[in-house]
Amino acid sequence: MMRVFIADDEEIIRDGIRNCIEKEQERFLFAGEAPDGEMALPMLMEMKPDVLITDIRMPFMDGLELAKVVRRTMPWLRIVFLSGHDEFEYAQKAVSLHADAYLLKPVSSAQLLETLGQVAEQIEQEQQQLRSEGANSRSEHEEDVLREHFLNDLLSGSVPTAEAAVQGERWGLLLTAKQYLVCIVRLPENAVQEQVRALTERLCGEESEVCAFFRGSRRLMLLLRGETEEAVRETAYEFCQNLRHELCQVLGWNALCAIGAPVSRVSALPESYRTAKDTLLQASACAEDGVFGSTDFAGVQHEFDFSAGGSLADKLRHAAPEDVPRIVEGYFGGSAAQDVQSVLYRYYLLMNLLVTASQLADEVQAGSIPPPEDPQVVLGQAATLEGTKACAAEVLGRMTRLCYRHQNVRYSAEISRAKEFIRENYADSGISLHMVAAEVGFSPNHFSTVFSQETGQTFVEYLTAVRIEAAKQLLTKGNSRMSDIALTSVIRIRTISAICSKSTSVFRRASTAAGRKKGKIIS
Repeated sequence: MMRVFIADDEEIIRDGIRNCIEKEQERFLFAGEAPDGEMALPMLMEMKPDVLITDIRMPFMDGLELAKVVRRTMPWLRIVFLSGHDEFEYAQKAVSLHADAYLLKPVSSAQLLETLGQVAEQIEQEQQQLRSEGANSRSEHEEDVLREHFLNDLLSGSVPTAEAAVQGERWGLLLTAKQYLVCIVRLPENAVQEQVRALTERLCGEESEVCAFFRGSRRLMLLLRGETEEAVRETAYEFCQNLRHELCQVLGWNALCAIGAPVSRVSALPESYRTAKDTLLQASACAEDGVFGSTDFAGVQHEFDFSAGGSLADKLRHAAPEDVPRIVEGYFGGSAAQDVQSVLYRYYLLMNLLVTASQLADEVQAGSIPPPEDPQVVLGQAATLEGTKACAAEVLGRMTRLCYRHQNVRYSAEISRAKEFIRENYADSGISLHMVAAEVGFSPNHFSTVFSQETGQTFVEYLTAVRIEAAKQLLTKGNSRMSDIALTSVIRIRTISAICSKSTSVFRRASTAAGRKKGKIIS
């Protein structure tokens, strides 16, 4: 079924065309619409229709500009121009852009459907031709074999640079670019190379920056060249997406594409090929098809053990519901962090978090939060950073609320450890609630709540009490100056004086003892 997209700034025109298409549901499928080329372009890139019906004159980006872009990015797309101006220059420009049809407004339903029918026939004929390519061997078969042998030798590093330039010229290959890149396209077992070759050549065009060849029966290799790393990467992603679309539409195949790292020398092509192989191997573990680059796996631990929670479990075990936003942000980082730009890195992080949360929830109520069963669902949630964080926050919110509702365990051991830590470090002026909470594995918020419940005092009240008690002990000994006691106990002298006035007898006994030591009584 042929999918049709409409771009026209007149709503009444779009409505009329849409209604006409929807009446012919057995032949055509309405794929979407937009009021101008600027809005249409991202929708076309996402939906990848078969036919674009576009007005020539539109605001922001007109139909001719839109056609120029889609001819480069989506070469399979058929274009039908609409125009209310019977002017030669428009028709001339439409012809230069290889328009499939040019209709003058107002166009009747019969005329539109007839035109779409003709376009559909053209598409079917081309697809039939591509499908039959495998039955017809090419006269240049031997030359193709020699060419592919040379290109495979380049990837193996067995061709000297000087010889590569000479042989490349023989095969019509420009090997004097600033950047090179290798891609691997994994084909299905039933793939027919001649069909793939014909389809790929159609996408490459006459002066393409992409060279396609085979390495084995199921590996289509792409050698790309460009002026910059960014440019050659962009070309690779664009070409692979288009190739996947065509393989699916024409031949009904799904393909997995792996993009290697750019290199600046022909002699370094084996390195780009190696990174493409590594990417293919890693992508195969979590996806049947798609386009993946070497940077998609930056920072991923390939020996990742989903069954082990490690330190993450310790952090989550004592988390409170109000801690969830902070945990999520700290775990995944901000959008500027380089690692989280990788969808597969986000996938690994999210899977680890979900499994760990499930295990912790099981400690309270078995089966309350089941672990993820479908990796593809998690991969879909990890498609964007926002979606990743939202999924994590939802699961962690459920886990923390569940643990709070079913909390039957007192924290006597943790609180005892906290008290001991405070007694050992009360003289440290840098001691804080955050420091003690980290020592016992609690979040600051949760520690503050639990500590108050277990001791009947806030953290600050307890710390102050410990320091005052220490100051009393030093006063009782009577051999320390008030300034030294203040320094040791991290208490102001004024506070110590207050302690002394409330504990007169203790202070007098301390003073008497001190006077006797020195041979005199202080009164």
